[in-house]
Amino acid sequence: MDRDRPSGSGLRPLELVMLAAVVAEVVIGRLVVRGLEKKPIFVKGQAQTIVPPSWFVALDYVALFLLYFVALLGVIVLAQRVRKVSVDAVTAAAMAGAAAVAAVAEPDAVQPLLHLSLLGIAGYHVVRVWLARGDLGAAIGTSIVAAPIIVYGAASLFSGYLWTEDQMLGGEARASIGKLARNALVIAAIASPYCLSPRPFARSMTRVLPFVVALAIAGAGAVALRLDYPSTVKAVNRVLGLDLRVDAPQDQIALYLLAFATITWTTVACLTASSPARRRIGFGLALLVLAGHGFAWPASFVTAAVGIALLADGAVRVRAEERAAFVPVTPAVDDEVWHGFVGHLVASLRKLAGEPSAVSAVSVRGEGEHTSTVVVTERRGVPVRLRIERMARAVVVVDIVCGREVDAGKSATWTVVARSTHPEPPPAGPVIRTEDAPFDERFRSRGDRDVLLRLLDDGLRARAAATLDGWVAYWDGTSLRHRVFPGQGAPLDTPIPLSQLALDRRATPDSVERLVLVVELCAQIAASGLAVEDEPVALAEAP
Repeated sequence: MDRDRPSGSGLRPLELVMLAAVVAEVVIGRLVVRGLEKKPIFVKGQAQTIVPPSWFVALDYVALFLLYFVALLGVIVLAQRVRKVSVDAVTAAAMAGAAAVAAVAEPDAVQPLLHLSLLGIAGYHVVRVWLARGDLGAAIGTSIVAAPIIVYGAASLFSGYLWTEDQMLGGEARASIGKLARNALVIAAIASPYCLSPRPFARSMTRVLPFVVALAIAGAGAVALRLDYPSTVKAVNRVLGLDLRVDAPQDQIALYLLAFATITWTTVACLTASSPARRRIGFGLALLVLAGHGFAWPASFVTAAVGIALLADGAVRVRAEERAAFVPVTPAVDDEVWHGFVGHLVASLRKLAGEPSAVSAVSVRGEGEHTSTVVVTERRGVPVRLRIERMARAVVVVDIVCGREVDAGKSATWTVVARSTHPEPPPAGPVIRTEDAPFDERFRSRGDRDVLLRLLDDGLRARAAATLDGWVAYWDGTSLRHRVFPGQGAPLDTPIPLSQLALDRRATPDSVERLVLVVELCAQIAASGLAVEDEPVALAEAP
């Protein structure tokens, strides 16, 4: 039974062996052997005999062995999925049987069954991920990635109804199928980062390794096209089975290169993710890319079938797995105690505002044990929104927005981040120093130094150094945002005394003092730089 358990990579050992075999077949068979194969030379209409060197013959046999070996491994992997009567079992068994017959007998006899089985597998797994009601992005991504296979399978099966016999014999049908499949492939590749990359997406975009690999792929492809355009296009056709014409427009080839680099980024990002389910998605993507789109051999069919199955396996459980992997580091606070804390917080902010209607609060319970408490007020003429996220009754993030809501991924005018903070702030400009020794020792600053010093005078810098943890980001004239993750690079009880709330099981007016000071400080910093006329959103008042 241990052999059936997925390894730490997210794949079973046999699936890992299959992936390695597919990579070897692509490099040795499609790139080296078919790239170095000599074309026959005709003299006076007669083909001249070409005697290849011994090393080439040996390499050709290795490539042929790998082609059949991949088909065999794919048949075994698909056969392992046939454990109980289900649509998955039926489609996997049909593909395994058809591929086995095609590998050892006449492939043409089972071509319709191969196409029908591949179409059934792709369609089933698309329906499966939607019925699972898991991660929405993964479900959309699986559908988009499966679309080229569905388009190719349906067009191949119904080609007799879509094209005339003359069009099929003249190659027009094949060209039309290829064009439809290529368009679907480009859409799937470009959409893949947004749907299938590890979450959160903003953090995935900042990872170095996927970016470096994708950039290397794009750079190598651009250089190869520049040095030998026809040979490069032919190599792409051999590897990916795209049937691109050598005289295709360069902008079209550039689009395909961009799409390939994009899906490479997604694949590497998933393969190096911490979640086994997300890594399984990466392995499925890798197999789908390496399978190509020629489908001339049984190995291509089973590789694509295994790839879409692995992708769906990961998509079904990635949401629950990534959420289960998150373990809050702060102590859990009972709901009754938390409601009391929110009540004292609202009362304190109302006292500062001098008007009861100036503060509104609401707590919203999301899926699982996720709860979001939002407090909206106005300080110094600036709308302020305080959001506190709790997971399993433990506070995970405190977020304060003064002014308009701005995407945290947008480049800020300046950022100030406590040197001990682990989560990164939004991007900003170069590193700067204020020449205020205590402030510079406490924070790392980036961006526009003049704007930073204009908003933070000597007194505010001293208060910030004594009060703030986490990071502060400012978008000139639009928004100021302060975010802190208690226990993650910041003290556990900053800016909320979570230990006291958890141990004493009661909230007092004193327990909200530091958070109120932080809100007031952020509003004061923002007031000198924002000209915002928006009114705060009215929420249901907290009890």
